Amino acid sequence: MQTTEVSPGVGVDQPRRPRGRNFRWVVIGVITVLTITNYLDRGNLSVAAPLIRHDLGISATEMGVVLSAFVWPYAVMNLPTGWAIDRFGSRIMMAIAAGAWSVVAILTGLARSIGMFVGLRAALGVSEAPMFPAALKATDAWFPDREKALATGIYISATQVGLAISPPIATALMLAFGWPMMFVLMGLLGLLALVGWLVLYREPGRSRFVSRTELDYIRAGQITKDASTVGTEQKATVREWASLFRYPTTWVMVIGAFCLQYVFWFYITWLPSYLESAQHFTIGHAGLLAALPYIAGAVAVLLGGRISDRLIVRGMDPVRARKYTIAAGALLTAVALFATAFSHGQAVAVVLLTIGMFTYSLSSGVYWTLATNVVRTPRLVASMGSVQNFGGFLGGACAPVVTGVIVDQFGGFPIALGVTAVLCLISATMYGVVLRRRLPI
Repeated sequence: MQTTEVSPGVGVDQPRRPRGRNFRWVVIGVITVLTITNYLDRGNLSVAAPLIRHDLGISATEMGVVLSAFVWPYAVMNLPTGWAIDRFGSRIMMAIAAGAWSVVAILTGLARSIGMFVGLRAALGVSEAPMFPAALKATDAWFPDREKALATGIYISATQVGLAISPPIATALMLAFGWPMMFVLMGLLGLLALVGWLVLYREPGRSRFVSRTELDYIRAGQITKDASTVGTEQKATVREWASLFRYPTTWVMVIGAFCLQYVFWFYITWLPSYLESAQHFTIGHAGLLAALPYIAGAVAVLLGGRISDRLIVRGMDPVRARKYTIAAGALLTAVALFATAFSHGQAVAVVLLTIGMFTYSLSSGVYWTLATNVVRTPRLVASMGSVQNFGGFLGGACAPVVTGVIVDQFGGFPIALGVTAVLCLISATMYGVVLRRRLPI
């Protein structure tokens, strides 16, 4: 029977946090701003959709095709972009991605046909795919293991913030300047964030903003990496990337991610409809109440990262600290969703759904950080994160369709909630029980 490997250095005294300027948190700040602009560009089309349909005479079916054009290019591009980030580095790939998604946003304001909208949404999916793998690789380079989950959780929580603020910002700009200019202004905001990234980001060993004390602290705390690879700029080969698929650990993470991300996309695609049709809230009330789970989720992302990091500080192997946090979050979410399926009363349903998003979000930042700990060398961090996220986005792509079919065929949401809860249990089993060892590369 296999046992989880314990990383060298776990349980030994770690260096104290350096006093004074800690530039690694500035890096996280820049990534967080980029994340918010990324999610503003993802969500602006759904806000503008009614006016676009009215102005251009686009049917609901045609708009549905436009809105779905983002998903599959994004999912598929996770695979090659992970390798590209490990080959060419976070700085250049994040810059290319942020510049591309900002230009696509600007061009969307000029679109006047179905074909242009579909093409631009597909291009947005392609251009945004490097965002999180590049952020993950940057975090892996800039943070010791004891801080990685919290650091990752900060910009992952920004996705929840982006979901919450995108509708009011996009609506305000659209009402003030019209929908074409709304896209242009949001694209320009992304270009401003790109400038900040180019000015501030370098690898730790090349940054003029990092002190020697902070650099030593970062390197000494990266206990899951081979000592010979810490601080070096190694480049992944295609053969190394392809070799990831030989190992059971990779497939366990892909399956676990598929089930876990299904939950998130169930929320963001069907929550308002559930509140309206199953709990009989008005559209206005449903829209307001649908924000509550995301607010709770933003808090939980940071809390989950903190819990995982504290387990490492207390001497737990980093892989165990990550996988047990993910599994616990998934297990608690399953309980909340099963309870929601059998609940009665509007207030109870809203509370349970909010708890479900809170418990899910305990794992969502740690889910990314795990990819930094299961590989032995920094050169495969983005590749591993991207492969896992490919599985996650496949689950995300299935959630809206499968839920819709279940609701149509069985006349309601209880079974759809039950299926989502079962997938949470599968994810908890994959991460908490089946995942046992790091990759040998």
